[in-house]
Amino acid sequence: MNGDLAAALAARIVDPVLAVVFPAPCPHCGSLVEHPLRGPLCEACWGALPRHRGALCSCGLPLPGAEATATCGRCRRQLSPFGAGFSLGPYEGGLKAVIHELKFRGRRRVAERLAERIAASPGCARVLTSEAVLVPVPLHPRRRRERGFNQSELLAKALARRHHLAVAPDAVVRRKETAPQTGLSAAARRSNVAGAFAVRQRSRVAGRVVVLVDDVVTTGATARACARVLRDAGAVEVRLLTAARVN
Repeated sequence: MNGDLAAALAARIVDPVLAVVFPAPCPHCGSLVEHPLRGPLCEACWGALPRHRGALCSCGLPLPGAEATATCGRCRRQLSPFGAGFSLGPYEGGLKAVIHELKFRGRRRVAERLAERIAASPGCARVLTSEAVLVPVPLHPRRRRERGFNQSELLAKALARRHHLAVAPDAVVRRKETAPQTGLSAAARRSNVAGAFAVRQRSRVAGRVVVLVDDVVTTGATARACARVLRDAGAVEVRLLTAARVN
């Protein structure tokens, strides 16, 4: 019996026991979680994760009410560093709840389930093409020690396994500890991350299509700062893939 089959069989046996002995509420709707090993959301909330409404620019930016062929202002002015982009949905509802469970409660299995949902989305295929190498947005070493993991790295590795792609978790490093981006204006976010990133493994990205992976993108200042150093290191194209995006 191979490892995957054994794990699936164990889950079928253990999951119902856990659901009865240690009942856990869904962090989004409060209903009991039917499959704790595939949690933390209940199956109804997993099935109803919010998706972007309306058209998307090729860089992945939502364009509410726009025609399907529309592009964002940054791409029209050729200012976007991203050749393509994709996110599962807006940072709200069940998607926001499950990302919080991953980042702040250490529910690492969430990365696998999010990767499963992303991989099943049609728009993902044009970003995760066979020649791509996945690079997670890094945390500062101190913050990583405090958290114990980098959620973007967990997501990148889960996606790489599903799509049989290379992943370079240490290609980009955060060399400056920055203030949290939450609550900052767009201009303050750009200033906050200026000079914060560097490429440490140039050979992993030079001449390659790089997919930058993050859990959430808001104004995109952090992602663009990473994209700039990747392009400077010789990446032929940088794409952006995130679990969620703030509309």
